[in-house]
Amino acid sequence: MTASPETFTERRHPEAPRSGDVRDAYDHDKGRVIHSAAFRRLQGKTQVMATGEGDFHRTRLTHSIECGQIGEGLLLKIRADAAVADTVKAWLPSSSLMIAACHAHDLGHPPYGHSGEETLNACMAGSGGFEGNGQTLRVLNRLEKYRRPGIGLNPTRRLNLAVLKYPAPFSACAAAFAAIGMDADERPPKCYLDSEQDVVDWALDPFSNADRDALPALDATGRPIYRTIDCALMECADDIAYGVHDLEDAIARGLIRRDTFEAYAGATADLPDFDGLRAAGLGLGREELAEALFSRSSYDRKQAISALVNLLVTNVVVIEREAFEHPLLRHTLDFADPAKDLVRFLKTFVFQTVINSASVRQLRRKGNVVVHSLFDELVHDPTMIPEGARDDLLTGDPIQRQVCDYISGMTDTYAERLYRRMFEPGFGTTTDEL
Repeated sequence: MTASPETFTERRHPEAPRSGDVRDAYDHDKGRVIHSAAFRRLQGKTQVMATGEGDFHRTRLTHSIECGQIGEGLLLKIRADAAVADTVKAWLPSSSLMIAACHAHDLGHPPYGHSGEETLNACMAGSGGFEGNGQTLRVLNRLEKYRRPGIGLNPTRRLNLAVLKYPAPFSACAAAFAAIGMDADERPPKCYLDSEQDVVDWALDPFSNADRDALPALDATGRPIYRTIDCALMECADDIAYGVHDLEDAIARGLIRRDTFEAYAGATADLPDFDGLRAAGLGLGREELAEALFSRSSYDRKQAISALVNLLVTNVVVIEREAFEHPLLRHTLDFADPAKDLVRFLKTFVFQTVINSASVRQLRRKGNVVVHSLFDELVHDPTMIPEGARDDLLTGDPIQRQVCDYISGMTDTYAERLYRRMFEPGFGTTTDEL
């Protein structure tokens, strides 16, 4: 028997409704995420470029807001698509749930972007590891403040499923890594943390045994394959925001020039079919797109970025997976060709030319040093954690996990101030406010 939509509005800790409140469960989820401290702190966390470099480029916060807007656009497109069956549309998320998932998807990411994530994972070797998406579940269900300590925002079952991008535990993914000669201590696997097994078990409880058994499947690289349709929508929105908007930031700040683009496009074997993209709705060929993206007119660039986003939003399709019974798992979404090739190209291009550049790697190295130094010192002497922050940690957890939770919640600026206060002679006084 298929679990009903109402089952997925449930919360782990039942709540009495407030008097006169007409919002539904997902309206509440959206409000709790937006008003959370973890969401606000995303304004001080690196997306691609460091937060202190200027006031134009995206932070984790503006990225998450834009991801929510794109997610809504994807939802509208699927709802209006005559080729999508009504039985599928009946299980599409509400607008509030879509926004909540998109706004929440990066809540667990630490300071300094993926550099901070890799460093915390190395620090947590032998202690359960660390992965940003897995930490999001801890923030939502344990760490963030709402009603009482230890239950986080008490999100609905469906919001938990919507942010569960990688429904396999760290231990299983680490074992898969070891089987193919990779080390989970050096590179965090895509997973949820074993400490959140009870949350995941509860979220998956409405599905059949067969669906629960099939969901944690891994591909040949040790990466989980499946997710819910809500999560697939969120991930498509995330891919668009990452691939297109981070490209816009890099061009606007002069980190990528047209000759860089042309050289990369000429060297890669994964160049998308631009003639096919024009026909699919881009309306621009490769030369026209490059001319607009790298134009001295910011208006031309903005129109090119808008055209890329529109192309990707309007070329998302529903896919049926016969391995699953429940509609939330049986149906997923992905980009149709050649839009799928464009997403892959844009993400790889941004990574190779910006994220992997010497200047960005230097800043990532600084993040490594700051995070690693703070972790070692605070584990050695947890009494150096400020009292207010110490009160917010889960005292039943091992000290390594408590320190990991504390550091992962920091903004880049907070981490640097604390590092300077602890390690830089002549900096800091007893009355400084962190």
